Amino acid sequence: MNPHFSSPPRLIMGDGALDAAAGELPRLGHRALIVTDPGIVAAGLLELVAGILGKDFPTSAFTEVIGNPDIATVAKAQRAREEAGADVIIAIGGGSSIDVAKSIAVLGTNDGTITDFEGVDKFANRPLPVVVVPTTVGSGSEVTKGAVITNPDTQVKMVIVSDLMFADIAVLDRRVVEHLPSRIAATTGMDALTHAIEAYVAKGANPITDALVLGAIEMIGKNLVAASQGDPDALYGMLVASSMAGMGFHDAGLGAVHALANTLGAHFGVHHGTANALFLPYVIDFNIPAAPARFARIAAALGEDITGLSEADAAQRASVAVHRLAEQTGVPRRLAEVNVPVDAIPRLAADALTQADLPGNPRAVTLEDLVALYTKAA
Repeated sequence: MNPHFSSPPRLIMGDGALDAAAGELPRLGHRALIVTDPGIVAAGLLELVAGILGKDFPTSAFTEVIGNPDIATVAKAQRAREEAGADVIIAIGGGSSIDVAKSIAVLGTNDGTITDFEGVDKFANRPLPVVVVPTTVGSGSEVTKGAVITNPDTQVKMVIVSDLMFADIAVLDRRVVEHLPSRIAATTGMDALTHAIEAYVAKGANPITDALVLGAIEMIGKNLVAASQGDPDALYGMLVASSMAGMGFHDAGLGAVHALANTLGAHFGVHHGTANALFLPYVIDFNIPAAPARFARIAAALGEDITGLSEADAAQRASVAVHRLAEQTGVPRRLAEVNVPVDAIPRLAADALTQADLPGNPRAVTLEDLVALYTKAA
Protein backbone atom coordinates (compact mmCIF):
# COMPACT_ATOMS: atom_id res chain seq x y z
CA MET A 1 0.00 0.00 0.00
CA ASN A 2 1.19 3.49 -0.83
CA PRO A 3 1.17 5.45 2.47
CA HIS A 4 0.93 8.82 0.69
CA PHE A 5 -1.83 10.86 -0.90
CA SER A 6 -0.96 14.06 -2.75
CA SER A 7 -3.43 16.91 -2.53
CA PRO A 8 -4.88 17.81 -5.93
CA PRO A 9 -5.43 21.38 -7.15
CA ARG A 10 -8.35 23.52 -6.16
CA LEU A 11 -11.42 22.41 -8.08
CA ILE A 12 -14.12 24.83 -9.25
CA MET A 13 -17.10 22.87 -10.57
CA GLY A 14 -20.56 23.21 -12.05
CA ASP A 15 -22.57 25.98 -13.64
CA GLY A 16 -20.63 29.24 -13.76
CA ALA A 17 -17.32 27.58 -12.86
CA LEU A 18 -15.44 29.56 -15.50
CA ASP A 19 -16.86 32.84 -14.23
CA ALA A 20 -15.75 31.99 -10.70
CA ALA A 21 -12.29 31.04 -11.93
CA ALA A 22 -11.89 34.36 -13.75
CA GLY A 23 -11.90 36.14 -10.43
CA GLU A 24 -8.92 34.06 -9.28
CA LEU A 25 -6.53 35.01 -12.10
CA PRO A 26 -5.23 38.36 -10.79
CA ARG A 27 -3.81 36.70 -7.68
CA LEU A 28 -1.81 34.29 -9.87
CA GLY A 29 -0.06 36.77 -12.15
CA HIS A 30 -0.38 39.51 -14.74
CA ARG A 31 -0.72 37.94 -18.19
CA ALA A 32 -1.76 34.49 -19.39
CA LEU A 33 -0.84 32.27 -22.30
CA ILE A 34 -3.66 29.96 -23.33
CA VAL A 35 -2.40 26.57 -24.57
CA THR A 36 -4.77 24.64 -26.80
CA ASP A 37 -5.18 22.82 -30.13
CA PRO A 38 -6.79 23.56 -33.50
CA GLY A 39 -9.81 21.38 -32.74
CA ILE A 40 -10.66 23.47 -29.69
CA VAL A 41 -10.42 26.60 -31.83
CA ALA A 42 -12.67 25.11 -34.53
CA ALA A 43 -15.25 24.03 -31.93
CA GLY A 44 -15.53 27.58 -30.60
CA LEU A 45 -14.27 26.60 -27.15
CA LEU A 46 -11.25 28.92 -27.23
CA GLU A 47 -13.61 31.80 -27.91
CA LEU A 48 -15.94 30.69 -25.11
CA VAL A 49 -13.28 30.18 -22.46
CA ALA A 50 -11.06 33.12 -23.41
CA GLY A 51 -14.12 35.35 -23.52
CA ILE A 52 -14.76 34.59 -19.86
CA LEU A 53 -11.28 34.14 -18.39
CA GLY A 54 -9.77 36.90 -20.53
CA LYS A 55 -12.52 39.45 -20.11
CA ASP A 56 -10.57 41.41 -17.51
CA PHE A 57 -7.20 39.65 -17.72
CA PRO A 58 -4.69 39.97 -20.60
CA THR A 59 -4.32 36.74 -22.61
CA SER A 60 -2.74 35.46 -25.79
CA ALA A 61 -2.98 31.96 -27.27
CA PHE A 62 -0.79 29.15 -28.55
CA THR A 63 -3.03 26.90 -30.65
CA GLU A 64 -0.59 24.39 -32.19
CA VAL A 65 -0.77 21.48 -29.73
CA ILE A 66 -0.84 18.09 -31.45
CA GLY A 67 -2.05 14.72 -30.23
CA ASN A 68 0.63 12.83 -28.30
CA PRO A 69 2.60 16.12 -28.05
CA ASP A 70 6.32 15.96 -28.61
CA ILE A 71 9.43 17.86 -27.59
CA ALA A 72 9.14 20.23 -30.56
CA THR A 73 5.58 21.20 -29.59
CA VAL A 74 6.73 22.04 -26.07
CA ALA A 75 9.60 24.13 -27.45
CA LYS A 76 7.21 26.08 -29.72
CA ALA A 77 4.81 26.72 -26.84
CA GLN A 78 7.68 27.85 -24.63
CA ARG A 79 8.78 30.38 -27.25
CA ALA A 80 5.20 31.65 -27.47
CA ARG A 81 5.11 32.10 -23.69
CA GLU A 82 8.36 34.03 -23.71
CA GLU A 83 7.21 36.26 -26.57
CA ALA A 84 3.92 36.96 -24.79
CA GLY A 85 5.60 37.67 -21.47
CA ALA A 86 3.06 35.40 -19.79
CA ASP A 87 3.44 34.45 -16.14
CA VAL A 88 0.26 32.34 -15.97
CA ILE A 89 -0.56 29.33 -18.17
CA ILE A 90 -4.14 28.37 -19.04
CA ALA A 91 -4.72 24.96 -20.63
CA ILE A 92 -7.90 24.41 -22.62
CA GLY A 93 -8.36 20.91 -23.97
CA GLY A 94 -7.62 17.29 -23.26
CA GLY A 95 -4.51 15.65 -21.92
CA SER A 96 -2.29 16.84 -24.77
CA SER A 97 -2.88 20.54 -24.17
CA ILE A 98 -2.70 20.09 -20.41
CA ASP A 99 0.61 18.23 -20.64
CA VAL A 100 2.14 20.94 -22.83
CA ALA A 101 0.87 23.64 -20.48
CA LYS A 102 2.39 21.96 -17.44
CA SER A 103 5.65 21.43 -19.30
CA ILE A 104 6.11 25.08 -20.26
CA ALA A 105 5.17 26.10 -16.73
CA VAL A 106 8.19 24.05 -15.57
CA LEU A 107 10.41 25.61 -18.24
CA GLY A 108 9.25 29.06 -17.21
CA THR A 109 11.10 28.80 -13.89
CA ASN A 110 13.76 26.13 -14.52
CA ASP A 111 16.62 26.35 -17.03
CA GLY A 112 16.88 23.57 -19.60
CA THR A 113 14.74 21.67 -22.08
CA ILE A 114 11.87 19.37 -21.19
CA THR A 115 14.07 16.29 -21.72
CA ASP A 116 16.21 17.42 -18.77
CA PHE A 117 13.30 16.89 -16.41
CA GLU A 118 12.20 13.39 -17.38
CA GLY A 119 11.53 11.32 -14.30
CA VAL A 120 10.48 12.15 -10.75
CA ASP A 121 11.40 15.42 -9.00
CA LYS A 122 14.02 16.44 -11.55
CA PHE A 123 13.57 20.21 -11.17
CA ALA A 124 13.91 22.48 -8.16
CA ASN A 125 11.82 25.58 -8.76
CA ARG A 126 8.04 25.78 -8.52
CA PRO A 127 6.53 26.11 -12.02
CA LEU A 128 4.51 29.08 -13.19
CA PRO A 129 0.85 29.04 -12.07
CA VAL A 130 -1.38 26.82 -14.19
CA VAL A 131 -5.17 26.91 -14.65
CA VAL A 132 -6.71 23.93 -16.44
CA VAL A 133 -10.04 23.78 -18.26
CA PRO A 134 -10.53 20.17 -19.42
CA THR A 135 -12.71 19.79 -22.51
CA THR A 136 -12.75 15.99 -22.72
CA VAL A 137 -13.98 13.42 -20.24
CA GLY A 138 -10.98 11.19 -19.85
CA SER A 139 -7.44 12.31 -19.25
CA GLY A 140 -7.74 13.44 -15.63
CA SER A 141 -4.60 15.50 -16.29
CA GLU A 142 -6.20 18.52 -14.71
CA VAL A 143 -5.69 16.98 -11.26
CA THR A 144 -2.48 15.00 -11.72
CA LYS A 145 1.09 15.93 -10.87
CA GLY A 146 2.84 15.22 -14.12
CA ALA A 147 3.00 15.43 -17.89
CA VAL A 148 3.66 12.95 -20.69
CA ILE A 149 5.67 14.18 -23.69
CA THR A 150 6.80 12.07 -26.66
CA ASN A 151 10.47 11.95 -27.55
CA PRO A 152 10.43 11.11 -31.28
CA ASP A 153 14.12 10.24 -31.29
CA THR A 154 13.62 7.37 -28.86
CA GLN A 155 9.90 6.71 -29.61
CA VAL A 156 9.31 6.86 -25.87
CA LYS A 157 6.68 8.83 -23.98
CA MET A 158 8.66 10.68 -21.32
CA VAL A 159 7.01 11.13 -17.93
CA ILE A 160 7.79 14.28 -15.96
CA VAL A 161 6.45 14.05 -12.40
CA SER A 162 6.62 16.21 -9.29
CA ASP A 163 4.30 17.36 -6.53
CA LEU A 164 5.17 20.85 -7.77
CA MET A 165 3.39 20.15 -11.08
CA PHE A 166 -0.16 20.20 -9.80
CA ALA A 167 -2.23 22.91 -11.47
CA ASP A 168 -3.28 25.74 -9.21
CA ILE A 169 -6.92 25.57 -10.33
CA ALA A 170 -8.90 23.01 -12.31
CA VAL A 171 -12.20 24.22 -13.75
CA LEU A 172 -14.97 21.69 -14.45
CA ASP A 173 -17.59 23.65 -16.38
CA ARG A 174 -20.39 21.73 -18.08
CA ARG A 175 -20.49 24.25 -20.95
CA VAL A 176 -17.18 23.08 -22.37
CA VAL A 177 -18.24 19.42 -22.70
CA GLU A 178 -21.94 19.68 -23.54
CA HIS A 179 -21.27 19.45 -27.30
CA LEU A 180 -18.39 16.98 -27.14
CA PRO A 181 -18.42 14.77 -30.28
CA SER A 182 -19.57 11.20 -29.66
CA ARG A 183 -16.28 9.64 -30.77
CA ILE A 184 -14.24 11.77 -28.39
CA ALA A 185 -16.70 11.22 -25.54
CA ALA A 186 -16.40 7.46 -26.07
CA THR A 187 -12.61 7.21 -26.34
CA THR A 188 -11.81 9.67 -23.56
CA GLY A 189 -14.48 8.09 -21.38
CA MET A 190 -12.81 4.71 -21.83
CA ASP A 191 -9.55 6.43 -20.88
CA ALA A 192 -11.11 7.56 -17.58
CA LEU A 193 -12.43 4.04 -16.97
CA THR A 194 -8.96 2.62 -17.56
CA HIS A 195 -7.44 5.06 -15.09
CA ALA A 196 -9.96 4.12 -12.44
CA ILE A 197 -9.76 0.34 -12.92
CA GLU A 198 -5.98 0.22 -13.11
CA ALA A 199 -5.65 2.45 -10.04
CA TYR A 200 -8.05 0.29 -8.02
CA VAL A 201 -5.95 -2.83 -8.54
CA ALA A 202 -2.52 -1.14 -8.65
CA LYS A 203 0.15 -1.95 -6.10
CA GLY A 204 0.12 1.62 -4.80
CA ALA A 205 -3.60 1.74 -3.98
CA ASN A 206 -4.67 2.95 -0.54
CA PRO A 207 -8.05 3.60 1.12
CA ILE A 208 -8.29 7.18 -0.17
CA THR A 209 -7.43 6.32 -3.76
CA ASP A 210 -9.78 3.31 -3.51
CA ALA A 211 -12.71 5.54 -2.54
CA LEU A 212 -12.04 7.98 -5.38
CA VAL A 213 -11.56 5.48 -8.17
CA LEU A 214 -14.31 3.07 -7.13
CA GLY A 215 -16.70 6.03 -7.04
CA ALA A 216 -15.43 7.03 -10.48
CA ILE A 217 -16.02 3.52 -11.84
CA GLU A 218 -19.62 3.61 -10.62
CA MET A 219 -20.22 7.05 -12.18
CA ILE A 220 -18.63 5.98 -15.46
CA GLY A 221 -20.74 2.83 -15.58
CA LYS A 222 -23.88 4.95 -15.23
CA ASN A 223 -22.90 7.74 -17.63
CA LEU A 224 -20.47 6.56 -20.33
CA VAL A 225 -22.94 5.21 -22.87
CA ALA A 226 -25.31 8.18 -22.53
CA ALA A 227 -22.36 10.57 -22.73
CA SER A 228 -21.21 8.95 -25.97
CA GLN A 229 -24.71 9.63 -27.31
CA GLY A 230 -24.53 13.33 -26.45
CA ASP A 231 -26.47 13.56 -23.18
CA PRO A 232 -25.22 16.79 -21.53
CA ASP A 233 -25.85 15.68 -17.96
CA ALA A 234 -24.00 12.41 -18.60
CA LEU A 235 -21.12 14.33 -20.18
CA TYR A 236 -20.78 16.48 -17.08
CA GLY A 237 -20.96 13.37 -14.89
CA MET A 238 -18.13 11.88 -16.93
CA LEU A 239 -16.11 15.10 -16.55
CA VAL A 240 -16.34 14.84 -12.77
CA ALA A 241 -15.65 11.08 -12.80
CA SER A 242 -12.55 11.65 -14.91
CA SER A 243 -11.16 14.06 -12.33
CA MET A 244 -11.92 11.60 -9.54
CA ALA A 245 -10.05 8.88 -11.42
CA GLY A 246 -7.16 11.27 -11.97
CA MET A 247 -6.92 12.07 -8.26
CA GLY A 248 -6.70 8.36 -7.56
CA PHE A 249 -4.29 7.13 -10.17
CA HIS A 250 -1.58 9.74 -9.66
CA ASP A 251 -0.85 8.17 -6.27
CA ALA A 252 -2.07 4.58 -6.68
CA GLY A 253 -0.31 4.11 -10.00
CA LEU A 254 -1.40 2.40 -13.20
CA GLY A 255 -0.38 -0.82 -14.90
CA ALA A 256 -0.04 -2.94 -18.00
CA VAL A 257 -2.83 -1.25 -19.99
CA HIS A 258 -0.92 2.02 -19.93
CA ALA A 259 2.37 0.33 -20.71
CA LEU A 260 0.80 -1.18 -23.83
CA ALA A 261 -1.12 1.98 -24.78
CA ASN A 262 1.69 4.49 -24.24
CA THR A 263 3.99 2.45 -26.44
CA LEU A 264 1.34 2.25 -29.15
CA GLY A 265 0.91 6.02 -29.00
CA ALA A 266 4.64 6.71 -29.18
CA HIS A 267 5.19 4.41 -32.17
CA PHE A 268 2.01 4.93 -34.19
CA GLY A 269 0.37 8.10 -32.81
CA VAL A 270 -2.75 6.21 -31.71
CA HIS A 271 -5.05 8.35 -29.55
CA HIS A 272 -4.37 7.50 -25.92
CA GLY A 273 -7.95 6.74 -24.91
CA THR A 274 -8.43 4.60 -27.99
CA ALA A 275 -5.28 2.65 -27.17
CA ASN A 276 -6.38 2.09 -23.58
CA ALA A 277 -9.78 0.86 -24.75
CA LEU A 278 -8.10 -1.69 -27.04
CA PHE A 279 -6.24 -3.40 -24.21
CA LEU A 280 -8.33 -2.88 -21.07
CA PRO A 281 -10.52 -6.03 -21.21
CA TYR A 282 -7.58 -8.29 -22.06
CA VAL A 283 -5.44 -6.92 -19.25
CA ILE A 284 -8.36 -7.37 -16.85
CA ASP A 285 -8.49 -11.06 -17.83
CA PHE A 286 -4.73 -11.31 -17.30
CA ASN A 287 -4.83 -9.58 -13.90
CA ILE A 288 -7.88 -11.29 -12.36
CA PRO A 289 -5.85 -14.08 -10.70
CA ALA A 290 -3.83 -11.44 -8.82
CA ALA A 291 -6.81 -9.49 -7.44
CA PRO A 292 -10.10 -11.40 -7.85
CA ALA A 293 -11.90 -9.68 -4.95
CA ARG A 294 -11.09 -6.25 -6.34
CA PHE A 295 -12.25 -7.14 -9.83
CA ALA A 296 -15.48 -8.50 -8.34
CA ARG A 297 -16.06 -5.09 -6.72
CA ILE A 298 -15.30 -3.40 -10.04
CA ALA A 299 -17.92 -5.60 -11.71
CA ALA A 300 -20.51 -4.61 -9.10
CA ALA A 301 -19.62 -0.92 -9.48
CA LEU A 302 -20.21 -1.24 -13.23
CA GLY A 303 -23.70 -2.54 -12.55
CA GLU A 304 -23.13 -6.28 -12.90
CA ASP A 305 -25.31 -8.52 -10.74
CA ILE A 306 -22.79 -10.73 -8.96
CA THR A 307 -25.22 -12.12 -6.40
CA GLY A 308 -24.49 -15.78 -5.67
CA LEU A 309 -21.42 -15.94 -7.92
CA SER A 310 -18.09 -17.29 -6.80
CA GLU A 311 -15.37 -14.68 -6.39
CA ALA A 312 -13.67 -15.86 -9.59
CA ASP A 313 -16.90 -15.74 -11.62
CA ALA A 314 -17.81 -12.35 -10.16
CA ALA A 315 -14.36 -11.02 -11.07
CA GLN A 316 -14.80 -12.21 -14.63
CA ARG A 317 -17.93 -10.08 -14.91
CA ALA A 318 -15.67 -7.00 -14.84
CA SER A 319 -14.24 -8.06 -18.19
CA VAL A 320 -17.74 -8.74 -19.51
CA ALA A 321 -18.88 -5.27 -18.47
CA VAL A 322 -15.90 -3.54 -20.10
CA HIS A 323 -16.33 -5.49 -23.35
CA ARG A 324 -19.98 -4.41 -23.37
CA LEU A 325 -19.14 -0.75 -22.77
CA ALA A 326 -16.58 -0.82 -25.57
CA GLU A 327 -19.16 -2.32 -27.93
CA GLN A 328 -21.92 0.10 -26.90
CA THR A 329 -19.70 3.16 -27.33
CA GLY A 330 -18.25 2.02 -30.65
CA VAL A 331 -14.57 2.44 -29.80
CA PRO A 332 -12.03 0.55 -31.95
CA ARG A 333 -11.54 -3.01 -30.77
CA ARG A 334 -8.60 -4.22 -32.91
CA LEU A 335 -5.10 -3.01 -33.80
CA ALA A 336 -6.04 -3.31 -37.47
CA GLU A 337 -8.69 -0.62 -36.95
CA VAL A 338 -5.98 1.86 -35.95
CA ASN A 339 -3.57 0.79 -38.70
CA VAL A 340 -1.07 -1.05 -36.52
CA PRO A 341 0.51 -4.03 -38.32
CA VAL A 342 0.88 -7.35 -36.56
CA ASP A 343 4.57 -7.51 -37.40
CA ALA A 344 5.15 -4.51 -35.12
CA ILE A 345 4.12 -6.47 -32.03
CA PRO A 346 7.59 -7.77 -31.01
CA ARG A 347 9.06 -4.26 -31.13
CA LEU A 348 6.07 -2.79 -29.28
CA ALA A 349 6.27 -5.43 -26.57
CA ALA A 350 9.99 -4.86 -26.03
CA ASP A 351 9.40 -1.13 -25.53
CA ALA A 352 6.32 -1.68 -23.35
CA LEU A 353 8.45 -3.74 -20.99
CA THR A 354 10.41 -0.57 -20.12
CA GLN A 355 7.37 1.63 -19.45
CA ALA A 356 7.22 3.42 -16.10
CA ASP A 357 3.61 2.32 -15.43
CA LEU A 358 4.32 -1.40 -15.69
CA PRO A 359 5.72 -2.02 -12.18
CA GLY A 360 2.41 -0.89 -10.67
CA ASN A 361 0.54 -3.77 -12.29
CA PRO A 362 -0.85 -6.21 -9.69
CA ARG A 363 0.57 -9.20 -11.56
CA ALA A 364 4.16 -9.52 -12.78
CA VAL A 365 4.39 -9.09 -16.54
CA THR A 366 6.98 -10.69 -18.82
CA LEU A 367 7.92 -9.88 -22.40
CA GLU A 368 5.99 -12.96 -23.51
CA ASP A 369 2.91 -11.73 -21.64
CA LEU A 370 3.08 -8.38 -23.42
CA VAL A 371 3.38 -10.08 -26.81
CA ALA A 372 0.34 -12.19 -25.96
CA LEU A 373 -1.68 -9.15 -24.87
CA TYR A 374 -0.86 -7.23 -28.06
CA THR A 375 -1.76 -10.32 -30.07
CA LYS A 376 -5.17 -10.65 -28.38
CA ALA A 377 -5.98 -7.13 -29.60
CA ALA A 378 -4.62 -7.70 -33.12
